[in-house]
Amino acid sequence: MQSSGRETVAETAVTKEPNLVSLIIPTRNEAQNIVPLLKRLAAALATDGSNHAIEVLFVDDSTDDTPGVVTQAAADFPFSVRVIARPPERRNGLSGAVVEGFSAAQGTWLCVMDADLQHPPELVPVLLSRAVAARADIVVGSRKCDMFGPLGLSRKRAMTSQLLTLLARAWFPRLLRNVSDPLTGLFLVRRAAINTAVLRPNGFKILLEILIRCPGLRVSEIHFDFASRHEGESKADFQEGMNFFRHLLRLRLTANQSFPRLVIVALVSLLLDTAVFTITQPLVNWSYLVTAFVAAQLIILLRFFLTEKWVLGGGHPVPGWPGLRRFWITNQLSLLFVRLPLLLLFISVWRWSLLAAIVLAILVESVGRYAVSEQWVFSRRGITMWQPGIYRYDLHGILRIESQTLLPELAYFATAEPLPQIDIQIRVDRFGTPTPQPGAMVYNERLSRFGFGTVVMPGTDFTEIVISPLLATAPFALYKSVLEPVLRWAFVQRGYALVYSAAMARQGEATLIVPEGDEGKTEIILQAMRQDDYAFMADDFVILAGDGRLYNFPKPVTVTSSVLRAVTGRRSGQVWKRFKLWLQNLLYLRLGRRVGLQLSQRGWPVATLNIIWQRVWLPPKRPIQDVQPNVALTKTAILKEVVLLLDSAKSNMSLPATKVIQFVQQRQNAIQGFPPYELLLEQLNNLDTIGWQVKEQKIISQALQTCLGWTLGRQDKWPQKKQAKSLDVSSELVLRLNENL
Repeated sequence: MQSSGRETVAETAVTKEPNLVSLIIPTRNEAQNIVPLLKRLAAALATDGSNHAIEVLFVDDSTDDTPGVVTQAAADFPFSVRVIARPPERRNGLSGAVVEGFSAAQGTWLCVMDADLQHPPELVPVLLSRAVAARADIVVGSRKCDMFGPLGLSRKRAMTSQLLTLLARAWFPRLLRNVSDPLTGLFLVRRAAINTAVLRPNGFKILLEILIRCPGLRVSEIHFDFASRHEGESKADFQEGMNFFRHLLRLRLTANQSFPRLVIVALVSLLLDTAVFTITQPLVNWSYLVTAFVAAQLIILLRFFLTEKWVLGGGHPVPGWPGLRRFWITNQLSLLFVRLPLLLLFISVWRWSLLAAIVLAILVESVGRYAVSEQWVFSRRGITMWQPGIYRYDLHGILRIESQTLLPELAYFATAEPLPQIDIQIRVDRFGTPTPQPGAMVYNERLSRFGFGTVVMPGTDFTEIVISPLLATAPFALYKSVLEPVLRWAFVQRGYALVYSAAMARQGEATLIVPEGDEGKTEIILQAMRQDDYAFMADDFVILAGDGRLYNFPKPVTVTSSVLRAVTGRRSGQVWKRFKLWLQNLLYLRLGRRVGLQLSQRGWPVATLNIIWQRVWLPPKRPIQDVQPNVALTKTAILKEVVLLLDSAKSNMSLPATKVIQFVQQRQNAIQGFPPYELLLEQLNNLDTIGWQVKEQKIISQALQTCLGWTLGRQDKWPQKKQAKSLDVSSELVLRLNENL
């Protein structure tokens, strides 16, 4: 081994395959951890089964025998192990070691982790699997934490980490909005996605440097348990903290060239605004409030011109920067509600001089306006490393969902067990409005954290959905408007169709009930189950395979007066309760959806209004077991027959398979929802040349081509008005089903 600083190669043959993963591990006096780390890594790779090769590159700044331990251990492992022992003059901190490792590494993927075993080596294949599935540029290993900071650290270090995170988010709220833990030391990045030439490593937070100097990366995350230190001592101390602060200041001044220009414009505006006010006030016979208001109008226009032409016109546009109208309105609001009240306080109450009052009022207003425009002040716990809980759902092993918000529509599929793989992940954007990422589908009503916003990043094997905080509080709107269209698309990718229908089964054979309109199927199926020994499968959607096998999809039942009557056999009592149910279901009625869609076409924030309405009037959805106690459920059955529930038709009319298939396919195309339901369907359909909706129709056609099909005429279009006729329809259904049996 050489101590002069030249690279020490512990294995002569270095893999150069295009799918090579380079694991870069900066070390300083970690000799005791080297062998345990390599053993755990080898065990994880042995059970992974991926075809990616790996090389391990230690970049060492030690004063102990760490390089020698690496060299001695290298021959015992089936992958390449190298060490770069850096001389004192080249030791520029952990970040510098990582960047030097980037230059020496030969992989297409670069994975960074610590050597102290607080970053589990078993996560390396997990990071790689997520990067490939999510088509991500960078996958961040986010440490699980509580309100004090990362778990696994001492309380002092955890709170220090939380404070540093707060500072980083305060200075870079937009660039760090997609990352819950920007200071973690565990991440994997695609080499081609970053430009190492722009990195200026300093200190020990290299991920922060990459995220800020290489914007536009497609980010994904996994959460992991940060382990206690195995051996050795932490390298974090007060000096490192000061280095971090200086690094943060340097990044703020150099990473975005528009920021210094923005500061200059703000200072010029302050001087001009102050000069115009103090010079004009003695010359005119106006109230000082009127003078301040008039003077500000000229400066607002000047600041807009300078910002557009000089700050943002030099090739450094700020995404989402407002036009003149929005800029002017924002400044008028801050002027009326911040500057003028402060002037009134300073001059009329505290008797300050005009100069002191106007300077301080403008400063407070400017800082407040900048903070609000950056949208981090009002983020609920958003500037820290707060992470929501994790909820998991396994949909018959076909699709597996991990979500940071509870999904009551999928409560039947909830599981506490870790999922073997994740097909769909739902994350809450702590900042407010999810950032558009490369290749993503975006719907944003431009109300930040107070409105509906989502980014969907679809992939064949993995789909990531990022949502705004307000949307996270309305899980029914999240499911219907965002997740349901994604589920329909994802099921098709796996050879299944999520079919709009009610379903029940008996003796392993299932019956679909497909309505002509949007109402009636739930009532009919509940009434039929009261009269016979059928098991419940679904009342809204059911999973259908191409071979005719059905899988249940028992979402909570939307409770209406007619549904309650179908269960109990009698009209619900109080008028107020019926009226309340009607209000709660207003948005789910055909009229409510029609009005909502018309308003959305006129630019109204309908999706946000939908959330607000659902928070005022919680949707009346209850599990089937609560609606009809002792109900039997069955998970799977073979499709035997399809019943078409028609508003006006003769019952018991047998139909050829072609007619049944056509009817079911048309109902699929007629499914509607509040924005962005249709937008997502359309954009997902454009992902490939065939289109997923064509594939969905083929699955339905294949499954239904040998099924019985017949009609069931609804003798009254609104069965809740006439109980007897509604029961006649369900009796007809049971009678015909028994005949077929």
